[in-house]
Amino acid sequence: MGYETAKDLATIHSTGKIILACRNDDAGKRAALQIRQHSGNENVGCMKLDLSSLESVREFVKELKTREDDTKVCALICNAGVWMPPEEEGGVQKKKTKEGFEVHFGVNHLGHFALIRSLLPLMEQSGMEDGRIVIVGSSLCKSGKIDLQKRDFVYDGRMPGADRKSSFAPIGYCDSKLMNMLTSRELAARLQESKSDITTYCVSPGFCQSQLGRNTLWPFYKRILMRPLMRFFQRSSNQGAQNIIFTVTEDKSKLVSGAMYQDGVIWEDGVKLLDTLGDDLQKGLWDLSEELIKEKDES
Repeated sequence: MGYETAKDLATIHSTGKIILACRNDDAGKRAALQIRQHSGNENVGCMKLDLSSLESVREFVKELKTREDDTKVCALICNAGVWMPPEEEGGVQKKKTKEGFEVHFGVNHLGHFALIRSLLPLMEQSGMEDGRIVIVGSSLCKSGKIDLQKRDFVYDGRMPGADRKSSFAPIGYCDSKLMNMLTSRELAARLQESKSDITTYCVSPGFCQSQLGRNTLWPFYKRILMRPLMRFFQRSSNQGAQNIIFTVTEDKSKLVSGAMYQDGVIWEDGVKLLDTLGDDLQKGLWDLSEELIKEKDES
């Protein structure tokens, strides 16, 4: 979906610079080449970024700031994500990031949070009145839960309990998607308070064909049986990408900063969910995220 988003944006903005931030440098360079060939936009490049490593985030931002071409960041699209099935009975997730965080929390939330936090000054300095930050979330956030007292989601991952909402998705993934929504709303409040021109939006692209589930091993017979059925429910990657492109290109006067959009309109279920949770949770998650990044920076 990230590839489709970049391809369409390169076509729409035929002279604009687009940087693919990719964990796999070789795959990223191949994708950039394909997008240049498809769009005719020669300003599409690739930079190394592994969101499972806070050090990689720091290196990425450092390189971006020291580029000689006076790079200006107009739009930051936070699209990366992992979906990891539990690795042992009981729903425990053993997969960790480089700093030891639970993988969904570390990549889907904290890696993006660190990237946004580090690039905000550059976006402010760019003087772009139309600057915006888009975080790709999911309606699966409805199955998420965050307990700032336990903080179990940080390193070990939340254990399934009797109160778990029904979902086919990994617990950590659902929790991280709720964090995406909370981050966007809290960021919007902070940007408004500082009178910044930058706006932020969360996006639910829908159930799309993608490589998100590449780490889930399905038996061969199940893949054969499910493939025809999925075609009736799944959107294409390009269809999902249109939700992202909408929040990047739509007139800002028609958008609400901090809101979650789905198919070109505010997702009302998401609004109700966040209203129910209250502002303290989003502020607490923000403060905790800053605290964790500071701890790792100092260690």
